[in-house]
Amino acid sequence: MSLATLHGAYKVSLLATVVLLLTLVQGTSTTLSLVYHLSPSLEPVISALWGLTYLLALIGLLMNFGINWITWLVRYRLLLTILLIGTAFSAMWSFDTALTMERSVHLLGSTLIAFYIGFTIPLTRIVSVTAVVFSLLMAISIAIALAVPDVGIENYEGTNVWRGVMASKNTLGFWSAITVLACIVVMGNVPTLGKKFLCCLGIVLGLIALTFSSSATSLLALVVGALVMSYLYVAFRFDLGLISTLVLGVLCAILVAFAFYNINTAELIGRSSDLTGRGEVWQQTWALILDKPLTGYGYGTIWYPTAESLRIQQQLTDFSWVVYHAHNGLLQLASEIGIPLTALAVLMIIQQLIEIVYCQYQRQQAGVLFVLGFMVALLISNYSEARLMVNRELYWIFFVALPISMLQQVTVKATGAQFYPMPAHLHKRTREKQATNAVDREHRQELKRRLKNRYHEQTGTDESIIEGEASVASVRDRVITLQQVEQRERKQSRRQKKTGS
Repeated sequence: MSLATLHGAYKVSLLATVVLLLTLVQGTSTTLSLVYHLSPSLEPVISALWGLTYLLALIGLLMNFGINWITWLVRYRLLLTILLIGTAFSAMWSFDTALTMERSVHLLGSTLIAFYIGFTIPLTRIVSVTAVVFSLLMAISIAIALAVPDVGIENYEGTNVWRGVMASKNTLGFWSAITVLACIVVMGNVPTLGKKFLCCLGIVLGLIALTFSSSATSLLALVVGALVMSYLYVAFRFDLGLISTLVLGVLCAILVAFAFYNINTAELIGRSSDLTGRGEVWQQTWALILDKPLTGYGYGTIWYPTAESLRIQQQLTDFSWVVYHAHNGLLQLASEIGIPLTALAVLMIIQQLIEIVYCQYQRQQAGVLFVLGFMVALLISNYSEARLMVNRELYWIFFVALPISMLQQVTVKATGAQFYPMPAHLHKRTREKQATNAVDREHRQELKRRLKNRYHEQTGTDESIIEGEASVASVRDRVITLQQVEQRERKQSRRQKKTGS
């Protein structure tokens, strides 16, 4: 079943489309980067735009589901729920309570956006819209880098690299890699050559942006993500079965891990053994973790410093420069919210990976492969970048939204039913009504068939002539309905019994 076929079964609301488009543009740091370079005084407008997006997402959730979506979260995303609550409560022991509370609100708002997108927009639509928007962003980034180098190019260790319309070269590199993955998935599911050509163009634009961004981690993430997607696609294409696929996957993972252990992958992608000085950052971050292993220093206090909060990083560390993040997702989480909550985040990652493999096994579809590719690329990138639980970033929003939408999409594809933006157990009445309607339709079809047969018996008319000359409605108009006939026969039977008696 193609994307076009699935899209024809449902409509996405205008509100959901607006929220998705705003999230794609803002979450890739495009708006913030442009405002920073063109007019820094407009930065509060970006925060207001994020606030508006939070509000739209919350309104959409309440309008569509009331509070049922909270019930679903507690039931199927308990780890995520505990993680969010624990992160918010880290303000109680935070190094800067006000800052932690502020950034926790933004994290909650970003998560609300993820819920709204996941519950209301089918996965195939998310993938196709993402491919289009990201291809345009790649084209604009290339144009900006060539035409306005002061905006689109940055100096990195004495070398000019592209950042396009995004905040940094690594941001451009990661989203260019995701552009390639999204366009590959969409290209395999569009029917016309023209659309396939546009997908190829998006792939080329993504590869160009990735090459000139010199983002080595993003390149590695793209390669590994594409390989894993290809492996899973081939495994299910040839019907290897779940057990055989998992065994083969474990063997492949062992081989890849062995290769990574014995080959200096940092040198392979053109970096020093500590990935361009990140070793010092990791060392000091680990010292912070050991200082407060259970609680951390509070969400959002140490990393991504502002002019006002930079004092915290300078007080707690010995960095001689401003370090924007810990250059490792798990280390950053542990330093801010402690090891126990970080362990919950790891369990949540494992849960979602299991869901992806299970959904692909149950019902093969391209959208699930994109979710897998994104998750793998994100996890690989978190080796040298910190992209877990970062508020107002598309990394976190997609991490939460895509698996939720994937579960909805698999249900749609498996049952052939219309897309419902909420897990099935919250639609019991709707499903019961659908089942009743299905029985009624089958009864009506059977009634039509019996009416046709009775008409044939009474008139001797061939069925093909009836179908060629008259519709079922006209047949019903000319023939006594089956119920009336049955009633008449019952009355005659009763009369005969009375006469006999």
